Amino acid sequence: MTQWWPMKPVASMTTAELVAALRRLAYVSPDDVALEKALRGRLALILGEEPTTEPEWSLA
Repeated sequence: MTQWWPMKPVASMTTAELVAALRRLAYVSPDDVALEKALRGRLALILGEEPTTEPEWSLA
């Protein structure tokens, strides 16, 4: 089954949208590593942190 995501560039997403997308991604497409990395990287930039491969914070 094809899953559709609303189309919005990651760079134009708000902090709330990034967090919501990350939370939803865990259920909808947990194997989409590229999207998770892009979302986490953008969120780190907004929060003033250095983007890393392993974030120090969790959404759990």
